[in-house]
Amino acid sequence: MKQPKISIIVPIYNVEKYLDECMLSLLNQTLEDIEIILVDDESSDNCPKMCDEYANKDKRVKVVHKKNGGLGLARNSGLDVATGEYVAFIDSDDFIDLDMMETLYHVAISEKADVVRCGLKFYSANCFKERHDVITKQVFRGRNQVDDFLLDFVGPKPECKRDVKYMVSACCCIHSRKLIEEYKLRFMSERLTLSEDLIWAIDLYTKAQCIVYLPYCFYAYRMNPTSITHNYNMDKYKRNHKFYALIEEKLSYCFPKERYINNILRSKFHYVRIAISNFARQ
Repeated sequence: MKQPKISIIVPIYNVEKYLDECMLSLLNQTLEDIEIILVDDESSDNCPKMCDEYANKDKRVKVVHKKNGGLGLARNSGLDVATGEYVAFIDSDDFIDLDMMETLYHVAISEKADVVRCGLKFYSANCFKERHDVITKQVFRGRNQVDDFLLDFVGPKPECKRDVKYMVSACCCIHSRKLIEEYKLRFMSERLTLSEDLIWAIDLYTKAQCIVYLPYCFYAYRMNPTSITHNYNMDKYKRNHKFYALIEEKLSYCFPKERYINNILRSKFHYVRIAISNFARQ
């Protein structure tokens, strides 16, 4: 069987009201040479049946049914069966433009990139609000440029007017599966740390030699108030401490402390503001 150009991994947990919209955007991609891996994380709604129905209708769809373990471990289950040249992660309550995978893949091949990222648009009440991290195509090539990008990804320098220079998401991008498997990279569970996406990015970007950032907002992020991103609880403080200790440990292997400390502090200040805001809304 021919190797797919991209494996799209979709962790699924109790999202039956959104899953059809997500899947329509994947099945109708202009890049047809893909595989779609649906990871049912022990959903209690109609999602397991829906996943199997999609697989019966389209041979590009694979289904993994697993015991509930959360988003990060569901992505890992998808990685274990992925066969594509590149890997994409799509959250099952979101959806993407039909030309997203084709555009990112062609850029990855032409630039020999390990990662190609794009912008996203927030979706709520049938309206979109685009977030542009770059206004033109940016290519970060070689260790110095990729390191600078990574540290800005952790947290921008004090002079940056945005608390977040680059959106910390593993979803609005494709990643070299060869690089992932060469270094045996996998996600941590979000139940153990504050942001599994940032830990993933540090592990991957410290190995990457080329990252491309496109200005197009292909990814539609649904503003879902019930998602784990928008929920607040006291346990997040414990995970917050572990999270930043882990970030500092990982960065210390690659950089002197004076190189990354301001980036971590900026990220911490941003988190505190978000936590206070979420608490006030409850």
